[in-house]
Amino acid sequence: MSSATPSIPAVIDVDAELGYWRQRHADGLLGPGAFNHYVPWIKFACDCLITHPRASDEQRDEMFQTHYALMIMPRLNQAQARHFVEQCWQHVYLAGHQDPATHPRLGARA
Repeated sequence: MSSATPSIPAVIDVDAELGYWRQRHADGLLGPGAFNHYVPWIKFACDCLITHPRASDEQRDEMFQTHYALMIMPRLNQAQARHFVEQCWQHVYLAGHQDPATHPRLGARA
């Protein structure tokens, strides 16, 4: 994990992200389960960037751990949720015309 403070996109459109992932789910590209299994993670990914723009990867990982621990009956296992949050960040960076390789990363702890 990098401890460098990432630069986040200037605009993060949460509704557009929800729409993008809703369409991916409708196209069968998110795997089994209902779309609402992914919604909390889309919102977490966006909220994490919006409310903590200068957080390090380690701090974002701690936020993820806390968020996952507080969920009641999460529909994605921890590894799936981690992978999906990183996919969301990558898409936010693409939509914000920033290098997707610079998006935040979560640790591999599970």
